[in-house]
Amino acid sequence: MLFPVSEAIPTGADREPVLEKFLDWADGAHDTPVPEVLGAFFGQPLDARTLRITGLHHVALYIGDYRHETDFEDWLETVRACPRVGHVTTGPSHIAPRAYGTPGHWINLRTDLGNEVELFTCRRRDIWAERPAEQKTSLMSHFGLCIDAPGHVRPLLDFLASFDGIRLLAYAPADELGHTYGHLVREDTDRVLELVHAGARPGGPA
Repeated sequence: MLFPVSEAIPTGADREPVLEKFLDWADGAHDTPVPEVLGAFFGQPLDARTLRITGLHHVALYIGDYRHETDFEDWLETVRACPRVGHVTTGPSHIAPRAYGTPGHWINLRTDLGNEVELFTCRRRDIWAERPAEQKTSLMSHFGLCIDAPGHVRPLLDFLASFDGIRLLAYAPADELGHTYGHLVREDTDRVLELVHAGARPGGPA
């Protein structure tokens, strides 16, 4: 498993030390070369320049399921209070309800090293609750790669989704934060890759 696995969103005294571990992991993952990200996802080398991929935009981590909205609210308060992070924004997950039948939240932040990180959590209920923690981590944690122009995001998604075993999971043009982005999923590993043009405004994921 590439990404750290957490079965449940941290609560109580566990929140701060677990957040520190997530941030440490994410800062380290930001050093991953784009060719390595592409090769790990597709199982073959791809040329980032030919695809018009300009770099790594963000690292997204699944922090585990929540049972009650208050658990997420407490976690968000811990994130906002952490001296290592800034530019914290949050909102409802667009993908989780459509693809997995459960609501969820995202938190977007920048670490003190300037790295953009997304944290995801979904409510533990229905079919989602029955999935193994490792599969949830694969489906929600991902690397986001920068695309050089918003109009190139959808054509590139469609091209890459034509590869065997790869399908388009979601696409959103020009969201409320100025992002144009989409997600691909590899069906034999449940791993996800995001392609994003960030637009003019900072912050905000899928």
